Amino acid sequence: MKISLYQAAIEEQNKINLCVDEETGELDIEKLHQIEGTFINKCVAVTAVIKQCQVNALGLSMQRQAVISQFDKAINRQDVLEKKLRDYLLDAMKATNTLSIKSDDGLLQATLAIDRDESVELDDDVIFADSLLNPQKPAPARTPSKDLIKQAILAGEPVAGARIVRKDRLTIK
Repeated sequence: MKISLYQAAIEEQNKINLCVDEETGELDIEKLHQIEGTFINKCVAVTAVIKQCQVNALGLSMQRQAVISQFDKAINRQDVLEKKLRDYLLDAMKATNTLSIKSDDGLLQATLAIDRDESVELDDDVIFADSLLNPQKPAPARTPSKDLIKQAILAGEPVAGARIVRKDRLTIK
């Protein structure tokens, strides 16, 4: 038979009342200690369960952190591997002047577009003219506008510390 702590508390009160002599009003201390011992043991058992819950939660939290760490490492390894394989495939396709490959079943395809992407690269710590900066923002420092710099370069203006770079695009489907 299981007794809840609540039930044990009610029974404790009732038993304490039974320890009082009705005629003299005196309390039978020995009887009271026995009753208290049972109640305290039940309280200690509930405390032990609470403590075990805390320990379990801490263990699960530590295990969760370890799994997250392993997951992050696996994602990093996956990213590094994918980058290496992309570079490997891109180099092989460029070397053989192959612009498209496709598996026999049509499920896998890689397409190489030479000089497809164009971007503006900026050197670090270069100060650009005000006409090449983004409009004033709340922050005190204005940043270079890649769009304005690109327009200036395409218009034939020399822009020190900036250049337009063309890159190949490898598309995997």
